[in-house]
Amino acid sequence: MAKPEIYAYDDYRLFLKDSYQEKVTLMPKYSYRTFAKEAGFSNPGFLNDVIRGKRRLSEEALQKMIVGFDIKEREFFEVLVQYGQAKSEDDREKAYQQILFRRSRSSFTRINPSLIKYYQDYRYPLIRSAIEIKKFKGDYESLAHFLVPALPVLVVKKAVRDLHDWGLIKQGSDGHYSVTDKFVEPPSTLAQLVRQLNRTWILQGREAIGNFTPEERHISSILLGVSCKTKDKITQKIETFRQEIFELLHKDKDPEILMQLSMQYFPKSVEEKS
Repeated sequence: MAKPEIYAYDDYRLFLKDSYQEKVTLMPKYSYRTFAKEAGFSNPGFLNDVIRGKRRLSEEALQKMIVGFDIKEREFFEVLVQYGQAKSEDDREKAYQQILFRRSRSSFTRINPSLIKYYQDYRYPLIRSAIEIKKFKGDYESLAHFLVPALPVLVVKKAVRDLHDWGLIKQGSDGHYSVTDKFVEPPSTLAQLVRQLNRTWILQGREAIGNFTPEERHISSILLGVSCKTKDKITQKIETFRQEIFELLHKDKDPEILMQLSMQYFPKSVEEKS
């Protein structure tokens, strides 16, 4: 098992879990008790409790974790813990901005910039998707105005260069660009970054109500009074529908237009215990 790359994580508990598993892989007899002794914890199960979310890290416990796992990126780990244990959304957002700031200056982004920057700016996936549809051969102005709303030509030109450098698009011998893979799945460690990207897409979807006629778009909302059992069944049907959409896309060999599909399904009331 490769040593966990701390800059790839948003969740400090997951990082601790993977770091512990690395020790077990290298030393099969290694245990939580062994770690507790090395790090200076009196409770042999403390690390396991933290990983499972049953305990938080105090400042003293945080420093012991740094010693126990010999974490070189001390400041980044401290910010990860601040993010994971933030008591307010404002504190959580501030900590996450620090994560992005420190991550952008780490070797992680130089090793694989697409993992961070691709999901950090909605224009990258937008332009990549447009290239998949449009027969793009370097006409940046045409590509920029293909999008709704249109993007500045210089932004499109930089994005194409970055996407090519990251291996997300390629240029054929005839000069035409194409995507290297039809679908790009983000790693679980970038979950928060993907959530922020989804917020951007949803906000842009809101603008579509006024920018397009009913014939051009389909946007509707309905409040549902459902049992918990039916709520779960609807969730399953949404996931089934999502998979059916992917199957249609796999079969569609001649795309012509770029569309955004946003599905929103979430509680509007608390769940009362029966």
